[in-house]
Amino acid sequence: MLTDVNIDKLKNDKYFKNLFLNAKFENLSLNCNILNGNFFSDSFHYFPITNNNETFSSLYLRDFSNLSHFYSKQFFNNFLEKKNSFKIFNDIYILGSNSGDNYYSNLLHFLPRIFFNKSNNIKIAIHRNSSNKYRIFLQSILNSLNIEFNFVYLDDEFYYFKNSQFPQFINLNDSIKILKNFFNPITKLENSKKIYITREDSSYRKIINESDVITLLRQNGYKVINPQLYEIEEQIEIFSDAEKIISPYGSNLANIIFCKPGTEVFEISPPFTDDEKVFDVRYSNLSKINNLKHHKLVADIVDVEKHSELAEKYIHSNILKKSNYYKNLILKIQDLKKII
Repeated sequence: MLTDVNIDKLKNDKYFKNLFLNAKFENLSLNCNILNGNFFSDSFHYFPITNNNETFSSLYLRDFSNLSHFYSKQFFNNFLEKKNSFKIFNDIYILGSNSGDNYYSNLLHFLPRIFFNKSNNIKIAIHRNSSNKYRIFLQSILNSLNIEFNFVYLDDEFYYFKNSQFPQFINLNDSIKILKNFFNPITKLENSKKIYITREDSSYRKIINESDVITLLRQNGYKVINPQLYEIEEQIEIFSDAEKIISPYGSNLANIIFCKPGTEVFEISPPFTDDEKVFDVRYSNLSKINNLKHHKLVADIVDVEKHSELAEKYIHSNILKKSNYYKNLILKIQDLKKII
């Protein structure tokens, strides 16, 4: 069975200490442990396993993830059977990216770890599903850091990485500090102080009566922003200039970390169930960390006729059917009128 090494052993046992490098983000004196050497990992959980079947959940547990299946007998037997047939990569920096290309996860879980790299020439592993927009964003950051790089694309597989580096996942507060320290948006666009974020290109959590919503908002000075039409750096700038943001629940709200303190954020969400509380507080938590004024508008839900290929690939069909997270929304116009 896999052995989970606790934090005390990582700090005090010489063998385990030697498995890791310690890197600093100098501007903020933040530390990051980087697994250095040979190890296995998947490209969904990004959970490394050493040659001696050791794991480190205290370093590689992301927000809202569940690693319990890694410690089952079934997983271990399957792992032993297949481990010698995994594709091998050499000299890789495992940055990773969300297999479903979720922007919240890419921005807050994966991206901040690039700033702990100390090499000026690296091969960076990310998931093949990452969007061109995210790749361009990452390229821009690496260029600004004067790092020469090549991307290595991971599929939905387990891999064996040799002579490679795997930075731990950083807690949410520190991730936000790193990103806000690095990005200092300079206004180049004509931005509106009041914006509405549309999810018209998404397959769920779209506002069904959005034409009525947009008509009312435009009459009250709001600009409609479709994030798909803007590069990520432009999105950061737009959010950093805004004073009032209205948006359906969605990963583009991760950009509120770049807002000025006191910015008002109105999140249009489904009525989350008790099992979905981790989603319910996601953006209120970001608002709290960044001293924003967060409000929630709970909308009515409508079933989605057809989900995207990515959603159907990674999310169980029962969850897609039952979870309010994967529904479309109808916003009561009278609720909207109260806030504008």
